[in-house]
Amino acid sequence: MSKASLAPFNETKKAQQFYRDLWGGDDLHVGIYRPKTLTIHEAGRKTTERMLRFMPRIKRATKMLVLQSGFGTAARYIGQEKKCKVWCLNDDKVQNAYNQGRIDELELTKKIQVDQGGVEYMPYDPNYFDFIMAQDSFSITAKKRKMFRAIHRVLVPEGRLVFTALMRAEGLTKKSEEIIDKLPVQELATLSQYEEDARKGFFQHVYTQDLSSHLVTHFKKVLTTLEEKKDDLIAQSSKKFVGRRIKTYERFLKLAKEEQLEWGILVFQKLNA
Repeated sequence: MSKASLAPFNETKKAQQFYRDLWGGDDLHVGIYRPKTLTIHEAGRKTTERMLRFMPRIKRATKMLVLQSGFGTAARYIGQEKKCKVWCLNDDKVQNAYNQGRIDELELTKKIQVDQGGVEYMPYDPNYFDFIMAQDSFSITAKKRKMFRAIHRVLVPEGRLVFTALMRAEGLTKKSEEIIDKLPVQELATLSQYEEDARKGFFQHVYTQDLSSHLVTHFKKVLTTLEEKKDDLIAQSSKKFVGRRIKTYERFLKLAKEEQLEWGILVFQKLNA
């Protein structure tokens, strides 16, 4: 996999540090800006907290999987706050090494496990996890039906899948389609496509919380930070690298302003055969 929704996977250690410096922390997903004065890092934590509201009755015995776990911020927060066992599945060795280091520093090794792997196949036993969550990471694959079936296999009966997704709006203009084609993503699905693929992957749609209103604020903050830290970021990567990232986030912002993108929390429950 060479592409991702909001930050790239499978890049060098220097590039990974670029994103951590840019976003002000270990999160690599859209945040909930209430109030709008929140930093990117603070808003990212708000997103995690909101997602956990859709996972009732988390206990110490609860088993949770975080897909495409990135630098592991959400997983470590859940392990510390909810005291349950958390697995991180991610295909980026640099991110996984960083996450494991932080887990060791925080003495969370008995709570959190880091595994190498991707969203289309999960190296776990069937009916294993009570909850599975993912943050803005499903656009790395165009094989979403296969992905949902892989998730279905490892969830317990009536287990819950909660994820945030950046989506294309229904009925895009031709110009917006052309812009989306230039973004570093495999596929930006619509909400109805997610619902259909999840249904064919044997999931029942429980709830969708539309949070699209936060996209403009988020991409504005990312671009502002890019401009403010531009010289430092160029010094640790390259002018070409930073220039491409600025162009990418300008495209995201344009689409968000024109309401051609949607974002929200999607909640599905496993249907039993």
